[in-house]
Amino acid sequence: MNYICSITMSNFVELYESLNTAQKKAVNHIEGPVMVVAGPGTGKTQILAARIANILQKTDTNAYQILCLTYTDAGVIAMRERLLKFIGPVAYRVHIHTFHSLCNEIIQHNSNYFGYTNLKPANDLDVIEILQEMIDAMPNDHVLKRLKGEVYYDLQNFKTLFNLIKEENLKPEDIKAKADAFFAEQVDNGEFTYKKNGKDYAKGDIKQAAYDEALLNIEKLKA
Repeated sequence: MNYICSITMSNFVELYESLNTAQKKAVNHIEGPVMVVAGPGTGKTQILAARIANILQKTDTNAYQILCLTYTDAGVIAMRERLLKFIGPVAYRVHIHTFHSLCNEIIQHNSNYFGYTNLKPANDLDVIEILQEMIDAMPNDHVLKRLKGEVYYDLQNFKTLFNLIKEENLKPEDIKAKADAFFAEQVDNGEFTYKKNGKDYAKGDIKQAAYDEALLNIEKLKA
């Protein structure tokens, strides 16, 4: 069933003719998985929208049977706008979500199973409060606990680290192993030893202050 009207079809044809060979290959691959690898601003969203239009044009797939996932609300809006241009109002039938909104919708539609209702993703303020509570709950002798000055000094570092863990799918043991390996490499490369004799030290002696500071940073990362 062809869901694309003649007006939007002309938009699709115009876009398709402007694509290079690799991009056309991605759009034409309507059966099975396809991976598009490209940098920011290279038209990945455009290609994905065109592929959806091509699927609807060449198969009997219904628009509501298609699911698009992106990481941000801005990505959802960009995808919807491009689909509207290529396939018209039927674009509103395509399920376009962030990962959070999809999971929330699944939970809402199965609230009896999950036991939760009216969930929403944590906003930036929620995240800050959660991280502050985490820091407050640390024992006073914890290597990351600051008892004076800016007690939440490491909050942004935590946020950055947790984002990296999610993006790279890292496990705690992976991070600890990488941290130990990095420190061992620094030691092996002689980064903490003097390269020549000095007044109070000899060539090959340990730069104790630099060694201790680097070791503390590694222990903080692992903690």
